[in-house]
Amino acid sequence: MASIVEFITVNLAVKDLDTALARFRALGFSSLAAARMPEPPAEITDVTLPLGRQGAVSLIAATGPDSPVARFLDKRGEGVYSIALRTDDLAELMREWAAAGVRWLLPEPYEFPRPSPAGRHLSEKLLANWVRPGSLHGVLVEVFELKGAVGPAPAG
Repeated sequence: MASIVEFITVNLAVKDLDTALARFRALGFSSLAAARMPEPPAEITDVTLPLGRQGAVSLIAATGPDSPVARFLDKRGEGVYSIALRTDDLAELMREWAAAGVRWLLPEPYEFPRPSPAGRHLSEKLLANWVRPGSLHGVLVEVFELKGAVGPAPAG
């Protein structure tokens, strides 16, 4: 049986990453280096603001007008886009949750190109999939599995 082992981050969709980042830094938040993930399915630039060992807030901005985050911003405006969790076995978790009625965006885990951080973490291999919001009460849930050596993501 797969387990959720960590809450990684809550992702906030923002129109202007520099403005949003300046606002959070003025409140005393520090940030990790920006991570640009321009290819589908992500199509974002992500700046993570660590919250100690408890998780993080990530500011995400669309990298193009047709990206999922751009569509979200056009439809709903800025705000909470998704939450991200970490599992110890993504493929198994996908099977278990699908059996419980959860619908996944992709049929198999997606492997991000290296290096791609997940919140405060950087691993040798990063797998992910996304739960369709309609199957979890309107919440987009990202689930990550970090494989190989795991270390801290670079500071910003």
